[in-house]
Amino acid sequence: MSQRCFYTLTNAVKNYPWGSHNALNQRFHVLNPDDQPQAELWMGVHPAGISQVTVEGSPLLLTKLIASDKMAMLGAATAERFGDLPYLLKILAADSALSIQVHPQKEQAELGYATQENLTSDTPDYNDANHKPELVYAITPFMAMNGFREPGEIIVHFKMLDIEGLRGAIKVLEQQPDTEGVQAFFIEIMQLSEGVKKEALQRLVSDAQKLYGDNLARFIHKLYQYYPHDTGVLAPLFLNCITLQPGEAMFLHPGTLHAYVQGTAIEVMASSDNVLRAGLTGKKINLKELVTCTSFVPTPLKSLLMAPVEENGQASYPIPVDDFHFSVIKDVHNLPIHTQSAEILLVINGNASLQHADGETLTIRTGQSVFIPATANDWTLTVTGSLCRVYG
Repeated sequence: MSQRCFYTLTNAVKNYPWGSHNALNQRFHVLNPDDQPQAELWMGVHPAGISQVTVEGSPLLLTKLIASDKMAMLGAATAERFGDLPYLLKILAADSALSIQVHPQKEQAELGYATQENLTSDTPDYNDANHKPELVYAITPFMAMNGFREPGEIIVHFKMLDIEGLRGAIKVLEQQPDTEGVQAFFIEIMQLSEGVKKEALQRLVSDAQKLYGDNLARFIHKLYQYYPHDTGVLAPLFLNCITLQPGEAMFLHPGTLHAYVQGTAIEVMASSDNVLRAGLTGKKINLKELVTCTSFVPTPLKSLLMAPVEENGQASYPIPVDDFHFSVIKDVHNLPIHTQSAEILLVINGNASLQHADGETLTIRTGQSVFIPATANDWTLTVTGSLCRVYG
C-alpha cells in the first residue's frame, strides 16, 4: 500500500433523536437528503462509527489503513501505549438535551466490560473497556450541565421548592454537607415516588423564573419541554449550569455527572462510547452502577472554563490525560507543523491548505477533515478561518 501524508476522511453521521435537522448541513455542509436529525459526526476508529479514507481510488476503513503499519501511522509512543488511534473527534449538534450521564474511569470500564461479557443483556452498561475523558469546544452558544453544585447551594435550591416529599432528601444533605451527603441526597432524588416527583416538577416549572431567575429557568423549561415526566428536570438545581460562548471550552473528567442541553460544539474524547445514564432518557438507568462510577465532589462553576495557551498561531488547551491533545488554529500562513503521532484536522470554517516538502498538497474546506500519519513529520499549514487539530 502506497503511503501518503494527507488522507481526506469520510465520516459517519449519527441520527439520534435529539440531533438538529439543519446544523450539520448548514454549518458544515453535511448532506441530509432525508431531513433526519443529525446529532453527531464521528471522526476516528471507534467500532460504532469508523471513518474511511480513499487509497488508490478505493474506499478503505481507517482501522485498516492504521493496521497496515501501526508504527508509521500512529508513531512508536502511541502504538506502544494504546495500540490504535486513542481518541475520537466529533461534531455534536443538539436541538434537545442529551441524557444526564457519567463516563467511567479506566479501571471501572475494564472491570465492567469484562464482567458483563459473562452475562446476557440486550442493553449492556459498557460498550468497551475504555474511559472517556472529553473536551467540548463551543461553535454556537452551548448549554450544558457539568458537575455537582456545592451542598449549601443545592439545599437552598430544593428548600425554595417547599415540597413536603423532598424534605427527607434535604435533611440528609443538611446533616452531612459533604461528598457522602451529596451521594446520599442524589440517591434519594433518583428514587422519588411518582407523586412527589410530579408535585415537584409542576412547582418547579410553574415558578422557575420567580424562584431561580432567567438563566436557571431557561435550563429548566428547555428540559421540561422534551422530558415533562423525568426526574432529570430537577438536575439544574443540583448540577452547575453553564452556557459556553463560541470559542469557549471545558473539560469533563470521567466520573463527572453532566448533560449537554442545546447547541453545536466540537467534542474530542478518548475512543470510547461508555455511557451510564441518570435521567432525561427513556433508556435503562442502572442506579447502582451509576453511583459507583460517579464522583460526588462538588465542582466550582468558575473552574469549568479552560484557558488556552497561545503559541505559534495555535491556541492549545491543556488536558490532564494523555489520550489526546487539542488546539485551534486561526488565520495562519505557512505555519510549520511537526507531526509525531497520528493527527486529525477538522476545518471549523473557511479553508485550509496542507503542503509537504515532498510536494504533496491538500486543500480542505468547512466541515472536511483529514488524517495525518506520524510519518508526515514536518509540513506547513495555511488557514483562512479556523480549524481544530487533534493528536496523540
